[in-house]
Amino acid sequence: MNKKFNLIIVDDDEGIRAFFRDVAEDLSFYVFESADSEALFELIDHMVPDVILLDLTLPDVDGVEILRLLSTRNCQASIILASGQDKRVLSTSLRVGESLGLTMLPSLQKPISVASLEQSLSKVRVVMSPKVPTERAYQPKQPLLITKQELQRAIDENELVLHYQPKVEMQVSDSFPVTGCEALVRWNHAIHGMLFPDAFIEFAENEGLIGQLTEAVIKGAIAQQQHWRSLGIQCPISINLSPKNLTDLSLPNRLAFMLDEAGIERSLLVAEITEQAAMADPDMANEILTRLRIKRIDVSLDDFGSGYSSLAEVYRMPLCELKFDRSLVRDLDQNDDAKMVIKAQMALARSLGLIVCAEGIETLSTARFLQSIGCDRGQGYYYCKPLPSKEITEYLRLKVGKTNRKNARKADHG
Repeated sequence: MNKKFNLIIVDDDEGIRAFFRDVAEDLSFYVFESADSEALFELIDHMVPDVILLDLTLPDVDGVEILRLLSTRNCQASIILASGQDKRVLSTSLRVGESLGLTMLPSLQKPISVASLEQSLSKVRVVMSPKVPTERAYQPKQPLLITKQELQRAIDENELVLHYQPKVEMQVSDSFPVTGCEALVRWNHAIHGMLFPDAFIEFAENEGLIGQLTEAVIKGAIAQQQHWRSLGIQCPISINLSPKNLTDLSLPNRLAFMLDEAGIERSLLVAEITEQAAMADPDMANEILTRLRIKRIDVSLDDFGSGYSSLAEVYRMPLCELKFDRSLVRDLDQNDDAKMVIKAQMALARSLGLIVCAEGIETLSTARFLQSIGCDRGQGYYYCKPLPSKEITEYLRLKVGKTNRKNARKADHG
């Protein structure tokens, strides 16, 4: 380890602290100890911790209370929960920490072996390494003070841009051929730089601009398809529809007309909806989605498993694809319950004859597990981050070239 990190052990058991200290010092950590929250925050007042090894059961306050207090102090340390609580309590405590904006590493359940503790502390090297931003985007803690006129101008003057994240085929081979891309809208704001959808989509819905915004996204996706066609690239693009889009009865005809007018195969555009959007007005949504399917435009259900009515309503929708919720996918590496839920959802999707896609894949182990249970498609930073038009085009050209060369070799060896 090139850099020695500051580690605070927070546990009221002196013997456990000594065990943790011995292992950590062998890994070249500077170790500080605390038996309660008061001593912890006295330490933090005088030094900057890189890692906090935190028990959930303390004599004065519980570990979740400490997580909230650390959050109010804008703590930047990586936090490892080490507790004798059951796995479900550990996993929910970890999610609480994440929701508070803390950097949470996988939890450890007592009794803890030397090997497990060494492995967990070794991960700190990766987490604490300097990070290169994957996207230069402005994500304010407070909502932006934007106006309807600003957003209208952004739509009219093409300040909205699309980035594309590939979806890959997981069951064909480990080369993971691209099977489609999801279009993700950004606002290239003159003052704030590149804004993510969270900063303006809800505002667009509230101000009655979501229809125009969606149409701008559709036009951008169609223009991208025309460019790809000139390069010999065929790759479906998924566009996200909001709840208010699913009350617009003119949408299916308008979408089909725009594709036909541009000379783009209708199958190259996929309508992606969330369960929340579909459930806002289920009857109206089903009417619109059914008409899209009749017009040969596929429909994908995003964030599956995050809503309360998944199992009751999903079979009624004219879907082609289910996308597992990213928060569940991210839990797969450290939560056996998440694996059981994903397996159950996979069985449901299979019984309904649907293609399954998992988004939010960030590690090899997550990808391998999903492959092993038969997941069809994958999407996430493990494969590729969202890319602007020029970069996604080059990425697809390289992928298509590799696939063509591989198929040619197979044909030669017939």
